[in-house]
Amino acid sequence: MIKADQIVPYSALYIDMQYRHLFNTLWSYVRPIDQDKYIQQIEEIWLGELKNQKILVTLCVRASTDLVLQALNWPPGSEVIITGINIPDMVQVLRLNGLIPVPIEVDPHTLGCTLDQFKKFYSERTKGIMISYVFGAKFDASEVIDWAKSKGLFIMEDEAESFSAPNAKLNPNVDFSTFSFGSIKTCSAFGGSISVIRNNEALYRKMRAIQETYPKWSQRNYFKRTLKNLIPMILLNSKTINRSSRWIFINLFPNWDYKEFVVNSIRGFQKNPQDILQTYRFRVPDPMLVMLALRMKTFDVDQFNISISRQLAGQSILKKGGLLVPGHAVEDRKFWLYPVVVPDPETTYKILNSRGIDAYMGVTQLDIVESPIGSSYQYPNSTLSYFKNILYLPIHQNADLKSIQRICKEVVEVVEMLKNQHPKL
Repeated sequence: MIKADQIVPYSALYIDMQYRHLFNTLWSYVRPIDQDKYIQQIEEIWLGELKNQKILVTLCVRASTDLVLQALNWPPGSEVIITGINIPDMVQVLRLNGLIPVPIEVDPHTLGCTLDQFKKFYSERTKGIMISYVFGAKFDASEVIDWAKSKGLFIMEDEAESFSAPNAKLNPNVDFSTFSFGSIKTCSAFGGSISVIRNNEALYRKMRAIQETYPKWSQRNYFKRTLKNLIPMILLNSKTINRSSRWIFINLFPNWDYKEFVVNSIRGFQKNPQDILQTYRFRVPDPMLVMLALRMKTFDVDQFNISISRQLAGQSILKKGGLLVPGHAVEDRKFWLYPVVVPDPETTYKILNSRGIDAYMGVTQLDIVESPIGSSYQYPNSTLSYFKNILYLPIHQNADLKSIQRICKEVVEVVEMLKNQHPKL
């Protein structure tokens, strides 16, 4: 039986939402709003005086990506070169729009892709590229972007996991950048996406026109999602409740997988089995838009950066212990989730949890993007070789420095112990 004081009171998941945000948006369920007013507020925060960029607010990143692909209307069979780690639904969005996603290797140190990789898979069928920044590591893609621009390719940035500030400086040569504010994302609004379209008024207007044909996602659905997220929010965010509830689950209900319950509670959408794209083809409901505007106005960049410095301290301990933290070589490193590569993730997971450290294995839908069926393109095997050994640590922006240091030291100790027991690891 584990003692309560042995339990580190954090989990690998954290909901970046405060109760005051929920209370301050309740009125929007009962009073109609002027959506244009709130979209303008978001535009002012994100764009300032920039005139060559437009903002589009959508239900999720998949919805915004689907919109831009509909508007571009590329010929069926066109190819899009994409980074080799993404969620399956994003790959599906590309395929269901008649496109062929061509994955390339993702470097474990930067979580980025080299220009040579993009050049290698470029062909006359290539219409665009999609650069995804995973785990908060925004690698320097300027060389890739400049090359793609010179080839006349449409450049998309999937920043679902790399939000760091609403007015963060973005590469002006990127045509389309899209950010997620889902349940476990930084600056969560329990849903919604903000996309930036650059230097293309016609494309923006076409996307808006398509979006206007959609019905609104119901307020009832958003309210149900909010209620569904409340239980994980209470369990994950409060140190006292996190520690005591985990003590109960571990000691009194050892066969109940509370982690699966938490993960399932925060999943985004019930998919339409007949047509997956119809799952996302809705406009945002009023309360979601009000929440997005509120979160943009109240996001504390200074506190966020202070939390990053604590997480970087943990990364240093892991690196000194000989472990790979994917994305560690990125200069301006941010974090979304906290991955570390270990030789034996399953055994390490079990030992850490027995010591009161709430490590996770299947916390995210991220996966390796498979090569097109029947093609000569290579499967991203190098990416798979480290991705399959990732363990997620209970470190996030709410975790204190002392706990982060303890977690990372214990991880190094456990991995070293397992190596001594099994030298082939």
